[in-house]
Amino acid sequence: MKPMTWKTIAVAAGAAAFILAGCSGEESRPQAASDYKNTVEDPSPEAEIVADRDPQALQIGAIHDPETSAYCTFTQSGHSFVYDDPETWKFVFLTEDAGDPASGRAKINDEVVAFKPADQTTDDEGIETWRYRSESRGILVELKLRETAGGAEYTNYTGTIAIIEPTQTEKMGIEGSCGV
Repeated sequence: MKPMTWKTIAVAAGAAAFILAGCSGEESRPQAASDYKNTVEDPSPEAEIVADRDPQALQIGAIHDPETSAYCTFTQSGHSFVYDDPETWKFVFLTEDAGDPASGRAKINDEVVAFKPADQTTDDEGIETWRYRSESRGILVELKLRETAGGAEYTNYTGTIAIIEPTQTEKMGIEGSCGV
C-alpha cells in the first residue's frame, strides 16, 4: 500500500465535503437568497445587487401611511397594528374607497405601485381570490383571503399575498380589514 501524499489527502477531503454537502437535506438556494428580506420590516437590499444576481427579483414591502383613508388595509401577519400609534401603520396592500372592486397599491422593490383590479372570485370553500395588475410595470398581484369576522360596516380577513407575474414570489401571510 502506497503512503498518502498531501495531494491525495486534499482530493479525498474535497470529495468527502462535496458528498456531505449533497446529503445535507437542505434545499439549494440561489446565491442572492441571503440578500432578500425576511420580513417587510427588514431593509431592502440594494437594487443593483439583486438585479445583478436575479433580474426577476421582486419584493413586497411595507407602505408607512398613517394618513391613509384606504377602504381595505392589509398588514403582514403578526404585525402589531395599533390604531392610536401612527408608527404601526405599515401596510403591504391598500385599496382605495372608490370602485367595486377598488384600485389598490403596494410597495414593490421600494416603489409604491398602483394596481387596477384584474378579477375577483370565490371558491366553494369561501376563499376569495383578488387579482390586481399594474399597467405600468406588468406586475400581477394575487391576494387569497378568508373572512374571519364581519359586521354591518366591516369585514376582517386573513390570507396571503404574492406576486404571480412576471415571476412568482413566495406567499406572504397577511391580515386586514375592509370597511369604515
